[in-house]
Amino acid sequence: MAIIEFGTAELDDILDADGGRVGADLVADGGPIPPVADPVEPVTAIDAHRVPARLDERLSGWWAAGLAVAWIAIFTTGVAFEPAPADPNATVPLVETLLVSGLMISWVVMATGFARRRRYGAMGSMVAAVFLVGMTFACPLSGHHTGIGAWWWFELAGSTTLVGLSGRALRAA
Repeated sequence: MAIIEFGTAELDDILDADGGRVGADLVADGGPIPPVADPVEPVTAIDAHRVPARLDERLSGWWAAGLAVAWIAIFTTGVAFEPAPADPNATVPLVETLLVSGLMISWVVMATGFARRRRYGAMGSMVAAVFLVGMTFACPLSGHHTGIGAWWWFELAGSTTLVGLSGRALRAA
């Protein structure tokens, strides 16, 4: 890489000759790039369904409240059905720590988004639900619980239901 230094007089001459445009707007032969028409065209009503909505757009109050109630019902029921750990004094694996941390951070984003009725709340719900699915699979694999029972199937069904509901909320908004 070479560093080129310009004095202020040379820099002023270059900017004056270029009409105030910076060097990135110059083509290889040194001439200015010809003006181009704005490539962004307005979205018509026909194309509106193809444009993905941004996360700061409004989320329906029904979806915000419904997802919040679904999370409270499914998560608390899953925790109530879950048996005691195989070894309560065992160290928590790093993967489980990361999954729990991701779930907690996603919950904060979700709660903030739901309170403000913004789509990023539904996205936070989706991410949290994916972390919950990961935790459901990691639980028996890590040895935290010794086997798979009806509680595990409920947690799997509940966490995947939350993924589906969050996806529907994102599409509906």
